[in-house]
Amino acid sequence: CHASCHKLPAVRKLVQECLCSHLVSAHGAPQTLLQDVQAHNEMVMKGIVCDKKHGNFLKLDADSRILKAFHGTRRLDSAAIDKAYGSGATIDCLRPDLEAGVRSDSFFFFDNYFDSPCIPILGSLIDNLDAKASEPWRADLETTDYTQLWEPLIGAFNNMYTPDGFKNGTGGFFATLQADPSTYIRKVTPGAHRWLASLRQQGHHLFVLTSSHSDFAHFLMDYSYGTSWRTDFAIVGVHARKPGFFAEPPSSRPFFNLANHRESTELAVADLKRGMVVAQGNCTGLNSFFSTLCGQEAPKVAYFGDSLRSDVACLHKGNWDPVAIMEELFVESPSNVPTPNLYVNGNGSKAHSSPKAKRALDKDTAGSDEDADFTMLQSSEWLSFFGCDSGADTFTARLLNERAYTCVPCLPEVMAKDS
Repeated sequence: CHASCHKLPAVRKLVQECLCSHLVSAHGAPQTLLQDVQAHNEMVMKGIVCDKKHGNFLKLDADSRILKAFHGTRRLDSAAIDKAYGSGATIDCLRPDLEAGVRSDSFFFFDNYFDSPCIPILGSLIDNLDAKASEPWRADLETTDYTQLWEPLIGAFNNMYTPDGFKNGTGGFFATLQADPSTYIRKVTPGAHRWLASLRQQGHHLFVLTSSHSDFAHFLMDYSYGTSWRTDFAIVGVHARKPGFFAEPPSSRPFFNLANHRESTELAVADLKRGMVVAQGNCTGLNSFFSTLCGQEAPKVAYFGDSLRSDVACLHKGNWDPVAIMEELFVESPSNVPTPNLYVNGNGSKAHSSPKAKRALDKDTAGSDEDADFTMLQSSEWLSFFGCDSGADTFTARLLNERAYTCVPCLPEVMAKDS
């Protein structure tokens, strides 16, 4: 199992500060970029799609039709949307690409809390590009190709998340987390430790799979979980490069040993052992290890994750059951996504969250800075994450309904304190 343990408001702010700093210093973005971005943070939401060429942000319904759109930070009305895309137009390539584990050349799907904070950054850069144009942007204007903004933006992400950034203290992101982890990282609670211990006692084998590099993963686990993770989990996979871990041919995705957090020699699947920390690899090989570990030909695997693209959409390729961690369930009560009985009220309607987690939220975060962890999940621009104004499902809701085994707002009891 693996899930985010970051404090969302603080991490969003840090991501935006790091990206804006690099874009200003290395690419000549306006000095006011960060202030402009913070003025449009209501645009941040998972499940939004960017039309790279036209500089538009799109919210889609379950059938991939465009519900709402912005050009830069400016909302487009229905007439402008129809003029740009045609009445009732759909973005048909997105769902197949997500389920195949590949990125679209034309559209970018913001699927997690590390890439969605850049929506207002990109929006502000689009506004700036339009301001430099000889005439205002129009829905039928084709002279500006906004894909030119993606190279510096990707460069800013690479600078922030560079593999050597944790060791060398470069890029801003890792150095800040190391210097002040309590501001950005949640501690796993005693209740969560007891829950995981009970799973082990019942004969379940626990594992961690993350795309983070080894040094950062060790730091994060040591601080958040405690050093016992080295023995509590049957195996830990780092730099897994999801979703390729599930989608790409096993022959192109070998496992690697680690030496001082650096990938060294290739590791055969037959040499995977309990207690190891390994890098990269593939789902087929890990399933083979699980089969040996459990003494079963095809053991069931449940994977907890919060990335729609990397942890949900293509896990069927590895025959894993994705448990989607959607913090949005803390602020919405959808009836159109799968949730366990724990999240159903006595009258059959969906609750915001499990009773215990909700009590913990009310008791332990009311009036504190951590309240923002949940209020920031509500967007006044895009409105519901799960539903449309008409009551129909959003693109993300259908994806979760058809690909996730179930959805929860957090790992059971992770948010709960001893009561």
